[in-house]
This record gives sequence, structure tokens and C-alpha cells, in this order.
Amino acid sequence: MEHMSEDLRKLSDASEFQENEIMNAQEKLRSIRAKLAVLEGKMALAITDAQKVLDEKQRRIDNARRALQLLRTTCIVWPNSASEVLVAGSFDGWATQRKMEKLSTGVFSLSLKLYPGQYQIKFIVDGTWKVDPLRPIVNSGGFENNLLIVT
Repeated sequence: MEHMSEDLRKLSDASEFQENEIMNAQEKLRSIRAKLAVLEGKMALAITDAQKVLDEKQRRIDNARRALQLLRTTCIVWPNSASEVLVAGSFDGWATQRKMEKLSTGVFSLSLKLYPGQYQIKFIVDGTWKVDPLRPIVNSGGFENNLLIVT
């Protein structure tokens, strides 16, 4: 009988030990689940933030595409004889002088992509600033320039 009592005590101790192990494992599992929930929340916020950034960038791309669709190819010509012709204008704030291509016909030509509007241009013909008398002429700040209308 005493032997049985000892076995029962050992079984009881083993059972209690197992219950403690199970409780510890359950507590560890609760802790891991809580950490997982926090990580899932952070991940959801990061995904939301990334989606906002993506949406904003897509909006900017769409706006740029719409703006690019407004650009018109505009051909500027200098029909008079010259060795070299450049053109400058308000289309870029007079920042550059663009070299025109001399065609086999002797006419100088340059294609630009511009938004619809009115621009002032002037030609640099063999180093001398000139207006084309066949184009509309405007006076701006005491300077004569040609008017370029892009529709």
C-alpha cells in the first residue's frame, strides 16, 4: 500500500509538473500572440502608409501624363539664306539658343514640343539677332520679337 501511495505521489508530482509546463507554454503562447498582434498592427499601418505614398506617386504620374498630352509639336522655320541660325524664346525663359537644322532646300527648321499659348521668339542669324518679317512682330521692353502662337 505504501508503495502505491508513493507511486500516486510521484504521479501527482509529475502531473503537477506537466500542468505547470502546460501553463508556462500557454503563457508563452499568449505572449507570442500578443507580440504577433502588435506586429500585425504595425504591418497594417506600414501597408497603409505605403499605399498612400503609392497613390500620391500614381496621381503625380497621371498628372504628368495629362500634361504631356497637352504638348504640341511646333515647327519653327527661318526661310531666308544664312550659314547658321539659332532661335531663342520665352518658351524657356530665353535661357537657351537652339540651333536650327539647315534643310536641303536652304530653309532652317526646328521642332519643339510646347504647351499651347503665345511665346516670343527671336532668331540669331549668323551671329546677329533678327526678327522674321513674315511672322507677327511684337514690341516687348523696347525689343522687337516675333510672336509664336501654339494652338
